[in-house]
Amino acid sequence: MARTSLTAICALAAACCAVLRCSTAFLPGRAQAVPRSEVALATAAGAAAVAGIPDAAEAFSFQGKEYFDIWFGIEPLAWAVAGFTVVAYGAILKNTALKYNKPVGKKPLKVGNFLGKDKENPEVEDYRTA
Repeated sequence: MARTSLTAICALAAACCAVLRCSTAFLPGRAQAVPRSEVALATAAGAAAVAGIPDAAEAFSFQGKEYFDIWFGIEPLAWAVAGFTVVAYGAILKNTALKYNKPVGKKPLKVGNFLGKDKENPEVEDYRTA
């Protein structure tokens, strides 16, 4: 019996949707309504995909009792390393943001009076004379 994962089914469905959407990019739209046979075919394909989802539970039986794989087939040590990595990089990012992101005062900096474009950049041609 072939077993498929939920991820594979979702990836296949996404690829099919992308192909259907992209295939009509340079073609005119349909002139008539969608035949009922196509709607029935799409409904049957969706039902078949939903019917295959329970196989993705990765349940197994041991001495007559059913168990589920809570680690999704990945070693617990790999989960621990991944968790530590996420927490460590989050702490590094937070500390860096706190160190280099200095708060700005409530009042804006006063740099001087307003100067027109012609006075700021005298080498640029004045837009009013052009």
